[in-house]
Amino acid sequence: MTATFRRRLDNYSLRWQARLDSEWADRVLPWAAAIGLFVLLAALSLARARSLDSPIDLSQYTQAAWLLGQGQAPSVSIGGLGNLWAQQAAFIFYPVALAGRVLPIIPTLLMFQSAVLAFAVVPIWKISRKLANLRVGATATLLFVYAAYPVMHNLNLDGFHPEVVAVPGLLAAAYFGLSGRWRWFTVCCVIVVASRADLGLAVAGMGGLLMAEGHRRRGLLTLLLGLGWTLAAATWIQPAFGDGHFAHVAAFAPFGDTPASIAWGMITHPLDVLGRLFSEQNFNLLVTLLAPVVFLPILAPRYLLPVVPLQFLYLVADVPSEAVFGQQSVAATAFVFLATAFALSRIGRKGVEKVTVDRRVLGALLLAGTVFFVRDAASSPYRQPWNWGSQDAADGARLEARDRIPPDASVRASDTMMQVLAQRHLLYTLDTSGRVNPAGAASGVDYVVVDRRRSEQWSAVERQIFREGLDSSGFDLVLDREGIWLFARREPTG
Repeated sequence: MTATFRRRLDNYSLRWQARLDSEWADRVLPWAAAIGLFVLLAALSLARARSLDSPIDLSQYTQAAWLLGQGQAPSVSIGGLGNLWAQQAAFIFYPVALAGRVLPIIPTLLMFQSAVLAFAVVPIWKISRKLANLRVGATATLLFVYAAYPVMHNLNLDGFHPEVVAVPGLLAAAYFGLSGRWRWFTVCCVIVVASRADLGLAVAGMGGLLMAEGHRRRGLLTLLLGLGWTLAAATWIQPAFGDGHFAHVAAFAPFGDTPASIAWGMITHPLDVLGRLFSEQNFNLLVTLLAPVVFLPILAPRYLLPVVPLQFLYLVADVPSEAVFGQQSVAATAFVFLATAFALSRIGRKGVEKVTVDRRVLGALLLAGTVFFVRDAASSPYRQPWNWGSQDAADGARLEARDRIPPDASVRASDTMMQVLAQRHLLYTLDTSGRVNPAGAASGVDYVVVDRRRSEQWSAVERQIFREGLDSSGFDLVLDREGIWLFARREPTG
């Protein structure tokens, strides 16, 4: 009885695979999957934003988009970020920001980010079907794992970062490059480097892969141009928009204070480099990247090695963990799925046209993808995303405080207020983690907004000192509701 049922199930599965292993499926299914994933990702990110619980990155890019829409330089005051072009030379952000002239800025940014992350399933499908010659079952499994990939979900919910364009960009570049379609390959590479300057190293690595695949001349040209762009951006373009210095020197401070001295410092202090490289945080990152795909990319190292030089710099840099597990993983994510597709092809059984992968391997992939999504993804069921999108009384108080502040006023506010106040020229973050400093909070602004939930370290006496200090600095308390204090200067600074 059991054997008969199994044979029927196998026959049914084979008939469906035969129907799906066709040209119409390759044309329709990846785009249908991309649309479905986009709807899911956009719903999650918009709900998170409506809860007014987005990271400060979203507020910074919102202010930058608003400034660009006003025809001004994207000099972001939130968090002291400064000129946006000096940070990563992410010029692809400019056309996205211009859309904010006619569309709401925050939904536009979030839906754009969700769209490009969802679009990555199309090149993953193309690579799996056309280059790795996988059957539909293995390809669909790989798409499911990407749709559940924790890093991808964390990127979708980690504010806004234009470099997420590199996930589909690098995958599409790999597909077009390995297929010999050089015009589209060039377009994809330009998009990648325009989303973040140091991703030129990932493009250079792609050139090395093309050389190994037999495209020596074009691969060498890609390698040189990728390296050249990153060096030019670090030594000339980014400093030109900033204060004359490379914006990320602080991340490599122990090794030097210029790109050249940092490189020399790494060479002359190899033990310090190794100590940073093998930190616990970096180990956890490698597990986060590779465990959901059952470490299969290690079986196809040729397709994983191109990202190693760029990822090496990220692993050595001293940056917040949010960046390590977020925007600094975009290139690694693309190459992980590129390598996984070829690894499945390598361990599969070659048929007449396509490669069949053992169901046990695909089952392990499905299980790993599901388990690590539940454990690590920002939209895991344990985070209760179905409750996102609602606003409580404190959110209402924040919105009321926003409505009471004129659009041209300068403001210093708690980080929870950044999202609702971002569309203005001058907005500064109020630090409530240290000692009470009412004079510093009042300096150079017309309004001060305090979310007392973010000042838990202050005692009742310290809060009273802060309130009286602002009063003596010329501020009146005009709103005290649900833990939100709004202070207005009696005589605006103008």
